[in-house]
Amino acid sequence: MKNLHLIGNAHLDPVWLWQWRDGYSEVKATFLSALDRMDETPDFVFTCACAAYYQWVEECDPELFEKIRKRVQEGRWVLAGGMFIQPDMNTPSGESLARQLLYSQRYFMEKFGKTAHFGYNVDSFGHNAQVPQILAKAGMEGYVMMRPGDHENPDLPLGALNWQSLDGTVLPTYHIFGEYCVREGLADKLPAQEEAALCMNLPVMCFYGVGNHGGGPTIENLKTIDRFLSESKYGKDAKYSSPLTYFAELKNEGIALPKWENEMQHHASGCYSTHSLSKKLHRQAENALLRAESFLLLSEWLTGMKADTNALLSGWKTLLFNEFHDVMGGCCLYEGMEDVVTQLKSVLALCDREENKALQRISWRIDTMKGHPLRVRSKEEDWALWGIRGQGTPVVVFNPHPYPVTDDIRLVYDIYSARTDDGKPLPVQRVRATRTNNKDRFDTLLRPTVPAFGYTVIWVFKEEEQVENTLQITETSLENDKLRVIFDTTTGMPKSILRKDTGTEFLTAPASARLFDITHCDTWAHGVFRFDQEAGAFAAPEFSILEEGPLRATLRVRNAFGLSALEQKFSLYENSDTLRVEVRLNMNIEQKHRMVKFCFPTDGKFDVAEIPFGSLVRTGCGNEEHCQRWAAVQGENHGLALLNDGKYSYSCDRGELRLTVANTSLYADHYGQDFRDDTCLMLDEGVQTFAYSVVPYEGSWQDASLHRRADLLNRKLCALMETYHEGKLPGTFSGLTIDAENIALSALKPAEDNSGLVLRLYETAGKKTTANISLPLCGRQFSVTLTPFQMETYFIPADGTQEIRRILLTELA
Repeated sequence: MKNLHLIGNAHLDPVWLWQWRDGYSEVKATFLSALDRMDETPDFVFTCACAAYYQWVEECDPELFEKIRKRVQEGRWVLAGGMFIQPDMNTPSGESLARQLLYSQRYFMEKFGKTAHFGYNVDSFGHNAQVPQILAKAGMEGYVMMRPGDHENPDLPLGALNWQSLDGTVLPTYHIFGEYCVREGLADKLPAQEEAALCMNLPVMCFYGVGNHGGGPTIENLKTIDRFLSESKYGKDAKYSSPLTYFAELKNEGIALPKWENEMQHHASGCYSTHSLSKKLHRQAENALLRAESFLLLSEWLTGMKADTNALLSGWKTLLFNEFHDVMGGCCLYEGMEDVVTQLKSVLALCDREENKALQRISWRIDTMKGHPLRVRSKEEDWALWGIRGQGTPVVVFNPHPYPVTDDIRLVYDIYSARTDDGKPLPVQRVRATRTNNKDRFDTLLRPTVPAFGYTVIWVFKEEEQVENTLQITETSLENDKLRVIFDTTTGMPKSILRKDTGTEFLTAPASARLFDITHCDTWAHGVFRFDQEAGAFAAPEFSILEEGPLRATLRVRNAFGLSALEQKFSLYENSDTLRVEVRLNMNIEQKHRMVKFCFPTDGKFDVAEIPFGSLVRTGCGNEEHCQRWAAVQGENHGLALLNDGKYSYSCDRGELRLTVANTSLYADHYGQDFRDDTCLMLDEGVQTFAYSVVPYEGSWQDASLHRRADLLNRKLCALMETYHEGKLPGTFSGLTIDAENIALSALKPAEDNSGLVLRLYETAGKKTTANISLPLCGRQFSVTLTPFQMETYFIPADGTQEIRRILLTELA
């Protein structure tokens, strides 16, 4: 095996310090230039990732695309990555990363007759601990990455290594050193890389070509290489190559490699929290696509009306494009991030239409008449509701989760009582609406129980019924039968969270909303891994009682720091062990270069957080860390978790869990500390809204149902008002049930070839578990056993006589 593999490539940022239209143009120019180099240099091999770029060329210039296709068949143009784009590898959910691979590998197979065989994310800002498993289960045989560098994580081996994910999957990985692109200085880089290979006693890859704004290998690059091959003492030990060849030869030689068994962090830790709006929209779009997809499937099975899968596919591709690492990192120029917001909102609008179509088809076919002669369709008694006195108005409530859910729904009507479909009373609560329409200024809150992945009908009435209220609230406390929460009059946040059945106190001091100085950081926070330079705290709280039950009690707290304002609505529900919080934060421009963190001091020993397809225990050392929907701090016999609906950054220092909720760096401030002026625009300026939940739990995080709790915060029940009509569907239906709490549903979707269903599951708590899967939707039942943090994809044939089997997540085998 040659010691030096020369990898011609072009790193293309479709969005960064330019907008995506410029990236589109640059892809065409770079691809054409690569073809020119092939004509000029017969041995030259070009490596390029990102299915999105190939699709752009195909739609814009079919002749150019055909030339590329021929070079791919020759083996001189090597497909890399197998993803739609080079995404951030921390922030997208596991399912988003699966879709990156699913749609891209199938596109490559359709257009080129082959797929990419190695992952390729050379500029992504760190890599989660489940990457080897995700790639291996897409048929990948290797991975190429670069960040973090050895100056950021000196423990991470350089060059070739074996990377083991949480489930035990091992994937050959190449950790680039010496950068992934070069325009000048290649003559010095080549011998330096060869000497590194000799020193490491491992073959290495040397990457060359102009990158970031495209370009690829230049004429001078290839002249330099040809001189090196013919004149250098190392020339005989080098060749034009690709990562595909490198990994294949590495395997054939049986070379022993060092091993890495953790996530690959940290680089650009500031990017975990930049541009709150796009991050929240991304989370919403992920959930909207999955919910619409599963409800369209439910609707098709129950009504026989075919779903338009192409509509959601366009939404998925828009989401996947906007998972590009500079986009998800919030470090693009202002205009680029405005494009991101527009595109993600278009995904939400698309999903809203498709989901509504699916649910309306179902609800319209449910028998709400039930042969009752008094149920007449005539608005005699109310201008908004169809219900007749004593009969009620039907409301269909849908549950997207594979387990029964009791949670709140909100109706934009003033309702006085409710009952289940079998006549049992359901408590209701009037809550202030967002409208003032004469006296019509109240909505109604209900908490029905809805069967797993299905629906139920409830009935709402204008007639009032008495309901017992067990909630207690004062201006500085909330209490139900499980928790007592007392608020601090200085910070405006909880100073005591007491579990009443065990007497456990979860806070060691008052929680607070504090500001931390990041003036010394650029947008990325290059080279900075802790953000602990305190710069003030929100204070002078004003307390107001908003709601007193019977379903929830809500305390509003308003406080300020300078001209910035914070409003939090703390809600405690009947019989709940969770404190839910709705936040409205208004950051004034005077607070540039600040992080805002919600800080909860505990006696915890270490932290743990959700990552794609799993959970990862960390050391609680104070570094800024990445999380998905929850992070927790664990003590000896109890812990405290913070769930969120669109935040991705936290730290844990000496037991204090800190959720990062705002980052007022400047847009695209790339090592720009010496060039800032008053024209610079500030990230997270103005109002943002989000929600989080505080979960105090006994025992271990593994037994606290954090995954399912986060499900409910991020993917809620939904309801449709109906009228009286006959139909073939019953008043209650369940389509899918998973009986193990730590076996999570990642996706339920039609197979890409429409030959059946695809079910993707993963284990969340690090425990080997057997789960029973019931699918009344298609008359199937089976069981699965997953090892700790294992993810698997199952194909369920439409032909009920065929066996259910495990497949690659690409659905290609």
